[in-house]
Amino acid sequence: MTKYSIKLFLRIATVVLFSVACGYFMLKQPYWVGGVCALAVAWAVRRLLVFQKRNTRDMKRLISAIQFLEFNISFENFAPRGLSPELIPDMGNAIAQFNNQLKKMEAEQNFYNTLLNRIDFGVMVLDGRENISWINKPALDLFDRPQPRKLEDLHKYSPEFPQILRDLRSKETKIVSVGKEKTARQLAATAIYLVSEGRQLKVISLKNIQSVLDETESEAWKKLIRVLTHEIMNSITPIISLAETFATPNEETQALLPQAMQTIHRRSKGLVDFVHRYQKLARIPNPTIAPFGAAELMSDITQLLQSDGLNFSYTVRPPDLTLNADRGQMEQVMINLIKNACEAAAHHAAPQVTVEMGYNEHHRPTIKVTDNGEGILPEALDKIFIPFFTTKPAGSGIGLSICRQIVNLHGGTIFAQSEVEKGSCFWVVL
Repeated sequence: MTKYSIKLFLRIATVVLFSVACGYFMLKQPYWVGGVCALAVAWAVRRLLVFQKRNTRDMKRLISAIQFLEFNISFENFAPRGLSPELIPDMGNAIAQFNNQLKKMEAEQNFYNTLLNRIDFGVMVLDGRENISWINKPALDLFDRPQPRKLEDLHKYSPEFPQILRDLRSKETKIVSVGKEKTARQLAATAIYLVSEGRQLKVISLKNIQSVLDETESEAWKKLIRVLTHEIMNSITPIISLAETFATPNEETQALLPQAMQTIHRRSKGLVDFVHRYQKLARIPNPTIAPFGAAELMSDITQLLQSDGLNFSYTVRPPDLTLNADRGQMEQVMINLIKNACEAAAHHAAPQVTVEMGYNEHHRPTIKVTDNGEGILPEALDKIFIPFFTTKPAGSGIGLSICRQIVNLHGGTIFAQSEVEKGSCFWVVL
């Protein structure tokens, strides 16, 4: 038996003994002895209650310490006042473990707060009422402070900014311009959803991509100038050479003049065709978004292309799949991709082109065009969407560029996967 148990047993035994004695003397007389025993019973009960109350008080101290996170108390000197000695080490260990766990949690919280405030993009958390429940320092720097409290507070940075973030779907990325003139910035906004403590939260990341866009734009201009220079020089050089040759007419040059004029006409026409192709690439209008059935779109495209001798199969799952897009532009994208796939598979003994339309794991409409053609070389795969780049002898190099521009205008992405001698697969995610 422990010391605590012995003390408890003696106090209970004292109450029982005095109670028995009190009863006995009350029945057998003298009554005054019974009265003394009754007082002794009261005294013994009081001692028992005080003894137990000390334990209760000490347990409450432990519970309060845990409840209010006060872990600097000790129970080592409480044993003489009633606390069970065998509980002291356990309670001390419990306090120490809670203290260590609290310090660990505080350290982790400080680490993540520091990390989220040191990353180079803004993060903010919206609750169900569109209140900004948390925002990191880079996000505040983007908005030049003071700290916005609600989503609608971002209206002053750009009128359409709140609505864009409100409509942002999970793992979707949109580009939004904030600020005016010299302070204008392009932000890439991405959202994810999570549930914390029963509340659905929307976590939005904001990345300032202005410098990246400037660099990309500069590279695009350099590439375009190289392409334009190459095409123009290829046409202008022979024209200049022929003009110099026939600048001083004689009998020999006079006989060759018709042939020279044909050459000049052919190169001039090639230059005009190139300019027309460039105009076509640069004049894609903004899409007119409206819902339409994917199955209906594929039925019309099938009827159109099969009349040209192009055969392919398609599946739409679910059958009532609806696309929110510009129907005419999406039809152009599909025709370009299917024609390319049919041309790539044309030399195969059993050409096969399939189109699959459905939803991906993020419930976004997805189009997959697959062929079993020759495939695309790895060194050419990352260039196929560049304007005027082509792997076909008679290709213009603008079909896939137009596809990418149209898909980008719809806020989607287009990419390709390919293996040489096994075929290619083009993905469009809206």
